Amino acid sequence: MSIYARLITSVFVLLGLICFAAYLRRREFIKEEHGGIFAKLVTHATLPALIFTSLARTTIVWSEAWLALIMVVAELFALSLGWVGARLLRLDRPSTGALILVSGFGSSSLLGYALISQVFPGNTAAMTEAVVVSEIGVGPLLFTLGTMIAIYYGNEDAGRDARLKAALEFFRSPIFISVAAGLIWAWFKLPTEGPVMGAIIQALDLAGAANTMMVTLLVGLLLHFKGIWAVALPGLAVAANKLILKPLIIWLPTLAMSVPSWEVQILILEAAMPSALLTVALSRTYGCNAGLASRMVFLTTALGAVTIPIMFELLG
Repeated sequence: MSIYARLITSVFVLLGLICFAAYLRRREFIKEEHGGIFAKLVTHATLPALIFTSLARTTIVWSEAWLALIMVVAELFALSLGWVGARLLRLDRPSTGALILVSGFGSSSLLGYALISQVFPGNTAAMTEAVVVSEIGVGPLLFTLGTMIAIYYGNEDAGRDARLKAALEFFRSPIFISVAAGLIWAWFKLPTEGPVMGAIIQALDLAGAANTMMVTLLVGLLLHFKGIWAVALPGLAVAANKLILKPLIIWLPTLAMSVPSWEVQILILEAAMPSALLTVALSRTYGCNAGLASRMVFLTTALGAVTIPIMFELLG
């Protein structure tokens, strides 16, 4: 299967699951007020399990850490542009937080790994680089800074000092604990197999495997197609920032470096991914505009089917 076929298939699977969840809400099998439960399950159970097992099994190749650094710089730039866009659009605090999150963070593992495995079949070096870029360059920043952004902008009625104090509470959250524990596990190469640890990892794998389904259910639960054109302007701003500018930002530094073309292609693919579904869970949990975030995720995922192959062809 070609990259284009795989991309379209992956995108339609995600969109299908989101639409299915929206259908379940319309038939009242699940209700919008259940969104808080789904969000808590993601941020306190399935996501921490997925983070820990992914990091604990990752062999960190520090010689390739510069690739992750390029991704971090690009994400910080994209987050800054998201903040500028929110200011220009004069959005309220919860909407500003949501717009910043969806502008900066992409679905580097959910879609990225699937695409890279098709572009570079059987290439373990390519997958290792993808893991380094995603798990070191994207994941920790999303789980740390992303959560703090959601907390900071979600506490609309609190004062500045109270919002900063709330943001620092992140360091006691299950997400931060799982990031720290996973990195320590990988650094010291602690066991992930055996009678006891193997059973624990297997249980965490089962919990982590439910993360994608839980997040797509949450997005569909909060997604309302009615009035979606009312957010067309922020949607175009996010799409331009996330799907076009971010890959360009990643590509430009490589022009001055002696970088193999396949490494550049991986960076471009990872950077060109649509907005991360987890931004909806963070928005819903911590009080940002999850409805806006869900619309942005839906729009960038649909547009990504067109923009990702184009950016890959032009820059890769």
